[in-house]
Amino acid sequence: MQTRGDCFSQVGGLVGVTYPDDDWLTEEYLAPKCNTAYEQSIMYLELSCSPYIEKVVLIPSVNVGADESNLTPYAGADRTYPLKNLVEPRFVDFRVSGTNGPWKPVKECTILPDTPQQVQAGTFDFRVRGDFRPADLTTDDSVIEVHPLAAHALAYSIGALIGAERPNDAWTTNYGTIAKAAWDVISAKLTQQMQRQSFRLGSPNRGNGSGRGWNYNLQSNVGWEWRSFGLYVKLI
Repeated sequence: MQTRGDCFSQVGGLVGVTYPDDDWLTEEYLAPKCNTAYEQSIMYLELSCSPYIEKVVLIPSVNVGADESNLTPYAGADRTYPLKNLVEPRFVDFRVSGTNGPWKPVKECTILPDTPQQVQAGTFDFRVRGDFRPADLTTDDSVIEVHPLAAHALAYSIGALIGAERPNDAWTTNYGTIAKAAWDVISAKLTQQMQRQSFRLGSPNRGNGSGRGWNYNLQSNVGWEWRSFGLYVKLI
């Protein structure tokens, strides 16, 4: 996998200087342009394919009761946010915190129902599998997750932004055109990859299509609802 440092080195080649040895082509100068170009590229890829990364993350020790709890802003002990870049959850499982018991599926709900009075609140660990936005490029060691060979496409995108600022119309036009062509190739590769993957029919989280989370065995049932980029859970 290529990194932000690989991309910045290629940018240096495009503008005729060596990164990071030149006076103006520094990390402080390139980082904001890289963030802009990367975000634009991900949005562009969304039009024709899925640029997202399928991941599984663990969220320990969440208090769950009759009131909804949003897992998305949860922060771990290291002040990281496991679900920060979650775009769409696929499967959610839970187990009682402090145990090594088997994971049980959390029931997907279109609308989370009211909690029965006999259900007791508890502390649970959650496991979320879903599509995540590629991680931010914060250091030169950050991996460009969107594709293993995306450094050149991102470098041309950054070169076009540099041309728009300096200004250099030739850089803006030529590098912008090459960048678009490179991202189109990556889009086609990602589409092929998606087509080769087996299509998943159904989900252990889906309650026979009812979509409202009803279950006659109410004791210790947990439901989840994806709403406005928030993953809400509660006892049902």
